[in-house]
Amino acid sequence: MRKRTLVKILPKVTKYLLQNKPINSVTEIKVTRLCNQKCRQCNIHENREGTPYMDYADYRVIARKLQKYGSLVGMISGGEPLLHPDIIDILAHAKKVFPISVSLVSGLYFDFNKIEDVIVFCLKNDINIQTSLDGLGENGDYLRGVKDHADTVLGNMKKITALKKELGSSSFTYANCVLSAKNLEQVPDIIKASKDAGWEVTIGLYHSLLDTTKEDDEMKITDTETLQKTIDFLSDNPAILNLNSFIEGIPRIINNDFPDFCPFMDGKRTATRLTIMHNGEVHLCKGDAIGNLLEQDLDEIIKSKKYENLLVEYTSCEGCWSSCYTQKYLLFHPQNFKQVFEHGKKLLNLKGAAKEHV
Repeated sequence: MRKRTLVKILPKVTKYLLQNKPINSVTEIKVTRLCNQKCRQCNIHENREGTPYMDYADYRVIARKLQKYGSLVGMISGGEPLLHPDIIDILAHAKKVFPISVSLVSGLYFDFNKIEDVIVFCLKNDINIQTSLDGLGENGDYLRGVKDHADTVLGNMKKITALKKELGSSSFTYANCVLSAKNLEQVPDIIKASKDAGWEVTIGLYHSLLDTTKEDDEMKITDTETLQKTIDFLSDNPAILNLNSFIEGIPRIINNDFPDFCPFMDGKRTATRLTIMHNGEVHLCKGDAIGNLLEQDLDEIIKSKKYENLLVEYTSCEGCWSSCYTQKYLLFHPQNFKQVFEHGKKLLNLKGAAKEHV
């Protein structure tokens, strides 16, 4: 079914590329603003406005419009999506909408018996699972604003790995670690703990770019010596999935030496990543919503003045190094033959890691 769906969408992809329109490669749907953590870098849990959930009927409307336009990769997130009462129905339907892959993005901060049914559903249906692990021990509790964070999440990661083997699942499971001033010295141990739990690892960088991310001086990296030691450890490290070009670019970003490209401007066709909020609003990265999928079709939104005006605003943006946006641009726009080789090697490693999960 998924292969047939992918074949159906290829003509749309080709048409949008020829028209210089985004192919909608990745779509994140935030199905709830509720969360059971209070992360220092995030303000989603502070939002008390409007309905806490995306109604399932509204989700179906949004999904239908995404499918009509053409959507390749789907990420179901929040808040904490496992708090949504219809999360299994949403995930089941998302498999019909996104032909390449669907991922559940969860903090996994639960007693396992409360989430086991959803996890088993994901594993049986090859839905990927992404979580976050930024600190161990008291540091993890501080960063996530809850007690026993790392022990709880790592325990659930191990249980999920055991279930994967038992079910013969090909779901891809990975933990993202956001670099900040609070965790640089723990990064090797965080990666080891994640790998020991049977999960792959990606690296992000703390930022306050989006409306849902908070400015926090304690999170900002100022210790360049420790940072460089961390970068040396991460460069060419087969234990992480990031491109070397992303990792090696981090020190210059800490010094506010941003690149002269914008993924949404210079990679408009291939690097676009849409975020759908729980109220239907459509966002690019920072800035106001460009439309609402409960009221408009996606093609109408992409053709709108709001979309074009926001892209114009991005021309004066100082720049970013968000892994969600930048890495895709770097992948499709290598700067030299060395990066072509490194990107190819990393993709082969990623393919190998995926096979290990089958």
